Amino acid sequence: MAQRIAALKPLLERVEQAYPDLFGSALAIPYSPFPSVGWSPEAKVRLTATEMKTILAAAYDEIDMAWARFRRGQEIIAAPLPPEGNGPGQALARWVWKLHRIGGGIAPSGEAIRAAGINPNSLEHYGRQEAIAQHYHLTSHTMAPFYVALAIQLAANPQPLRAIRRDCLVPHPLDDNRVMVEWLKRRTGRNPKMQRRSFDPRRPRSAPRLIEMLLEMTEPLIAHAPPDERESLFLIRYPSAAYWRRHDYPAGLIAPDSIPGFINRFIRRTNHRIERWNAAHPARPKPLVPKFTASQLRGSVATEHYVASGGDLRAAGAVLNHASLVTTDRYVEGSAARKLEQETIARLQTLMVAWVSGPDRKEPARHGSVTALFGHRCLAPVEKGGDGNPRLCPRLRGCLACPGLIVPLDVERFARVLQARGHLLAARDQIDPVRWALFYGPSLHVLEHDLLPAFPAGLREQAEHQAALLPDLPDLE
Repeated sequence: MAQRIAALKPLLERVEQAYPDLFGSALAIPYSPFPSVGWSPEAKVRLTATEMKTILAAAYDEIDMAWARFRRGQEIIAAPLPPEGNGPGQALARWVWKLHRIGGGIAPSGEAIRAAGINPNSLEHYGRQEAIAQHYHLTSHTMAPFYVALAIQLAANPQPLRAIRRDCLVPHPLDDNRVMVEWLKRRTGRNPKMQRRSFDPRRPRSAPRLIEMLLEMTEPLIAHAPPDERESLFLIRYPSAAYWRRHDYPAGLIAPDSIPGFINRFIRRTNHRIERWNAAHPARPKPLVPKFTASQLRGSVATEHYVASGGDLRAAGAVLNHASLVTTDRYVEGSAARKLEQETIARLQTLMVAWVSGPDRKEPARHGSVTALFGHRCLAPVEKGGDGNPRLCPRLRGCLACPGLIVPLDVERFARVLQARGHLLAARDQIDPVRWALFYGPSLHVLEHDLLPAFPAGLREQAEHQAALLPDLPDLE
């Protein structure tokens, strides 16, 4: 379609020049009707886990500031006009109260401010209209950290995430302590595909908690947005009535081509704040946020799940909601993934050499029974797969291998997880390294990276005390 428009546009413009009255009125052809067409493809550069954690930490810091400013603004506009004075924030509170009335519930335009007899330059000391608007609703400034954090947590495509709806939170069908996040991924020439991820809303920065904040921060904008966009989550107040905007609607859904600019400003803004911190605290420097794009986040999350699962494309495909592993394979890139694949090839080559060399070369990792983490003995940890090749028994790790594992976040379970982790670490030096990595290493990875971070930090001291009183676990070997 973009190619046909590109060929048709100069013909229409030439006809309009030759016959000005032919169309009845001047043609209004969008400058870029297909914004994503013609972009040069980006190299598949993947962010590391450390870089994504740095990005998330910076996004959470800005979210906390935006949420605190919004809550303070709601308190101001719900109260009577603050009295005049020179106290901290008194002058700003009066401006927030007055401009809220002028704008009819949202940030007023420059024209409305001038019509009320106020010089917009007098707001310079308070961050001008953008900073004051953050007390009323979501803005282009405060939208970016929410978008980035949700893009990482949901592993969503940039454009479907932009169009996520306000009714995206759905109760979990089985667990009352979890919530489903749903959004549509529209595919060219095919029906939209529903995407789903489940989260524990008790975690303060989980995706459902961020979406609840967005619902509250965008509520004042719904009445000022176009009717077909009022069910969208990412509503913002347009900064100006430019010619490509809908002049009769001062708010609406973020434009698809505006996301890169929002993210670049978020990176610059965050790094300036980190540089100031590092200058004031040289003994405790913080890492700068790397430069990234919205399209990098989904592939980076997929690659980290691929590496953490030991090279299992199914684990990454489940996160991305892919029906075909061929599609998932295109997302898995980066040095970490290549390193894992090279190590896997080297290990298989070593096994092949041992097999060719004869029975005198015994591989310690596949012989003998194995003790599962919580007590039972497995006499056949390696079984023959459907293709005739040996593979680990999928039931060896029990519940820890289940993608639907549900663990109540209480002291008792916290104590058992801490005890199991300590038991694995104590046995690591007593077992053959290859054997330990094959049978017991995956369980330790689940405990350290999936279960322990989910427990509240305030329960740790009590859980450690209770773990010391639990009966000893059996020896692994």
